[in-house]
Amino acid sequence: MPLSVFKSEERQHSPSVFQVAEAAGKDRVVDFCYLSNKFFPTPEIIARLAEDMEDVVRNYPSMQTEQGELASALTGFDADKILVGNGASELIHLVTARLGQRWLMPVPSYMEYENVLRDFGKNLHLLPLEEKDNFGIDTDRVLHDVEQQQIDAVVIPNPNSPTGQKISRDDLLTILERGKRLKTVVIDESFIEFTSADRNGIPTLRPDLEKYPQLIVMRSLGKDYGACGLRLGLMATSNRAVLDEVRRFLPIWNISPLAERFLRLCVEYRAEYEKARLICIQETQLLVSRLSAIPKLKVFETFSNFVLFKILDERVGSVELRDHLLNQFGFYVRDCSRKAGLGDKFIRVGTNLPTENARLVQAIAGYLNR
Repeated sequence: MPLSVFKSEERQHSPSVFQVAEAAGKDRVVDFCYLSNKFFPTPEIIARLAEDMEDVVRNYPSMQTEQGELASALTGFDADKILVGNGASELIHLVTARLGQRWLMPVPSYMEYENVLRDFGKNLHLLPLEEKDNFGIDTDRVLHDVEQQQIDAVVIPNPNSPTGQKISRDDLLTILERGKRLKTVVIDESFIEFTSADRNGIPTLRPDLEKYPQLIVMRSLGKDYGACGLRLGLMATSNRAVLDEVRRFLPIWNISPLAERFLRLCVEYRAEYEKARLICIQETQLLVSRLSAIPKLKVFETFSNFVLFKILDERVGSVELRDHLLNQFGFYVRDCSRKAGLGDKFIRVGTNLPTENARLVQAIAGYLNR
């Protein structure tokens, strides 16, 4: 029987690992549900954070200008074009509340955008992505719907979650060039660090901010740097009016001193981060390969640090497999039955450490081959 904790999902998000562990009667669970880089931060960084704990508890953080400089040093965005948020979710809330009236977004996708757009009474047009197309985004369809639905704002996660699919930089530039009606184009790059081992292959729109004032890039630094609990995100745009408008609604101290200290350490440990990024990409592709060897799964190509698969065994649904993995092994995976555009056969798993990934594949194969 499914645990009652899963019936209380808030805003289409899964319960926390702490809630799930308690409900399952376990000391801890292995997290394949929430998506972050499990290979960073290093133990040395964690130890240095612990050493600084008294200082960060007793003092105020810096304000936006300093936070922006730190985020700029990590990401390459110009410091005067970014705002740092208490997680990307804070900035998503502010941007969607204040910009656009008729929005378009793909489904399935990261549904916090849908949540806040509906909260603020915006007109929302959902663009269905098809399994037969591997959930890819068709540029012509986007532009057609922009015109037909009189859309003035779009949001496109790149890569997309939970599908793991990416859209090319050229296709995104086509939308920016041809989407004349669009006053706001939000490209969420929260997983873009994992799209390509070669940094030249990462399809970021960072170089294009100045040319397109309607462009806003979102990023979740917590996902990149394996520190979702510290709540760090950024938005970037060359549009000074948009930056000023969003800044008006940010608290003067919206980032904790602990999060700021973490940013400073990340700047210091950039070489270690790059190693962790590459390992994460390699482990994700290995996880794809191992899952693909299970005959009763359809595994989708991914350009991120997670994998979406479909259960082909007609006897087994996603909730049943999720609960089996949790109860028998303490593995917490994301059942996608409540995600718009999917159904009760889809599960998403985030890349974990190599030993845990191997155990997960073995557990899934054992259950489906029983």
